[in-house]
Amino acid sequence: MGNLLFNPQGRIQKNRFWQGLVLLTVASVIATALPVYLGSIFGLASLLLIYPYICVYVKRFHDAGTTGWWVIAVWLGAVVLEIIEGMILGPLFMGEEGRAIQEEAAERFSRGEFDVFMQAQERLAEIMLPLSILTTVVNAVILGFIVGSLATEPRTNKHGPVPGSEHDEFS
Repeated sequence: MGNLLFNPQGRIQKNRFWQGLVLLTVASVIATALPVYLGSIFGLASLLLIYPYICVYVKRFHDAGTTGWWVIAVWLGAVVLEIIEGMILGPLFMGEEGRAIQEEAAERFSRGEFDVFMQAQERLAEIMLPLSILTTVVNAVILGFIVGSLATEPRTNKHGPVPGSEHDEFS
């Protein structure tokens, strides 16, 4: 599993891609919830997942015979999806309570009452946590389906042998 998550070199089979993606998605859901329940310093936990995500996606692109730099398109796609989902679903999850808290927070911030503002932000994070978890899972499924659907290059390419072949040292 360490090679799958921490080494961007080589190729991986589609099933190994999905295993890595499921593991990282579960870890992302936990990393999304940690700062809400344990404090904002735990928000840094999600940063620890960037490199493993890069490794899993890059190796999948390598298996398709293309450059791993396509991972940038995956990250941009995730940002665009997050914005669209937030615009569409955000108001539904926010509700009246969330809007009232948001207005109060803006007023307190303008008066320099930063401690009250931060408390309001923490409450808003609690309210919006289900949406954050939903978008994390939906984005993983959408982007995973797109990248996971890429055809495996049937021969050895510049990134290594076909995964699962007798010449593949990582199987």
